[in-house]
Formats: sequence, structure tokens, C-alpha cells
Amino acid sequence: MKILTTLLTISIFTASGFSEDKKEIQKIEISAAGNPPGTMKFTKSEFKAKVGKIELNFKNPDVLQHNILILKPGTKDKVGAMADAMLTDPEALKKHYVPDSKDIISSSKLVNPGGSEKIIFSIDKPGDYPIICTFPGHWRLMNAVLKVSDSK
Repeated sequence: MKILTTLLTISIFTASGFSEDKKEIQKIEISAAGNPPGTMKFTKSEFKAKVGKIELNFKNPDVLQHNILILKPGTKDKVGAMADAMLTDPEALKKHYVPDSKDIISSSKLVNPGGSEKIIFSIDKPGDYPIICTFPGHWRLMNAVLKVSDSK
């Protein structure tokens, strides 16, 4: 009886832990604009979330490769300039054109036409978080904002 009670307690605790984790993850869909081809824009310029864990699904229906980076507030131009500087880096393609910066919260690999990529990250403060593609020449046009509000 004692073993059965212990197993039942563990099962309930484990099941409730998994359901809480799933509730806490916010899901966001972001897509590159594919029509007309080569537009170098996201389909929306603004996305909303609450402070916490976020699962972002990036879809690329375009004819060009794209990536997606979530940045700390106010750092779009700084990280964009770092991405531009990667044109002289012979390892840039291997790095998926993602610069080495503490201002990057999360990033995807380069996503081929017709592909998709999921990234999971956490944001602990409300604010406006830039979203950019750092494939060479894209970030100035291909950018959006993740507006994060308090979770309460």
C-alpha cells in the first residue's frame, strides 16, 4: 500500500509538472514574406508575448535563405552593423550569419526556402525586443518587434 501511494504521488506530481510547463510556453508563428519573392520582410511587423518562455516557429516560404534573431531592446542597429561586418568573415556562412554578441537573446540557423525552424527562449523583462534577419543585406528591411508585456 505504501509503495502504491508513493507511486501515485509521483505520478500526480510528474503529470502536473508537465502540464504546467506546457501552459507556460507561449507559441508565436513568424513567417518571411514569400509573395512577391525576395521581398526581405516578415509578414507582420509586430508580435506580442508576455514575460516568460517563448517558442517561436519561423517559416520561410521565400526563395531566399533567412534567419531570425531576437535581440535585447535598443540593439537592432548595433547587431545589424555586426552582421554587415561578417561579409569579410570567411566563416560567416558556417555561423549562419549570426554575429557573436551578448545582445542576441536567441537565433536560428539559416533556413532554406520552404523550411522552418523552432527556437525556444525566455524573456524576463517587459520591453520591445527587435527581431531581425542577418543574412547579408536583409536586416534593414527584414525586421519586426516582439512587444513583451508583464505576465500579470
